Amino acid sequence: MTRTRAAPPDSGQGKESAAGAASSGAGPTSSAPATAPPCTPDQLDGGAPTVAGPDAAGIVYGAFRVQNSSAAGCSVRGAVALSFDVQGAADAARITVVEHASGDAAAGLPDPSLYVPQLTLAPGSAYEVKFAWAPAETCPTTGGSGGDSGGTASPSPTPSEPAGTTGETTSGTAAQLFTEDGTTGTAEGSVVVSYTTGAGAPTLKATVPNACVGTIYRTGVLASS
Repeated sequence: MTRTRAAPPDSGQGKESAAGAASSGAGPTSSAPATAPPCTPDQLDGGAPTVAGPDAAGIVYGAFRVQNSSAAGCSVRGAVALSFDVQGAADAARITVVEHASGDAAAGLPDPSLYVPQLTLAPGSAYEVKFAWAPAETCPTTGGSGGDSGGTASPSPTPSEPAGTTGETTSGTAAQLFTEDGTTGTAEGSVVVSYTTGAGAPTLKATVPNACVGTIYRTGVLASS
């Protein structure tokens, strides 16, 4: 009589995360599973985000640092999503948010292998979420003789370019600004990058000036030194 062998249990490897684009990516699982309860909004202190000046390639780097300000340990998950608002001449339809990957334009961001899927925060310890703004174009030039139209902006790229984000949220409307006297100049625009640590928590906002069209690269959760 031929005996059949039971199939080994499924290890689950190779399955795609159901979190989709909002996940922090395929970071390592080297950190020990958190035993502390999830952090509550009143335990986390976001402080003021940092935004550096543009580097030689015109890329602007920023960071959100979140500290456990309570007297008890707590844990945070690695899922990260950033949103943004636009101001002035910035064009929301031509801005995207993507997760940083090795080899992309945001070479100054930490390697994705450093993202942690879950992190236990002792009292006083912190984690970071970093981002980079990579401009695709400068803000449009303005000019004209005044009047209702305020002049004519320089041509925009073809409307066939893809728009939208990769599963992360956007808000705001695009607008074009012109100098008050109608003379030629560069329209002012900025992008406000936002991060919320969790439901009920305040939203942290970092403003990138002189930003109109481009890509926001973001990391997952990073343990802060």
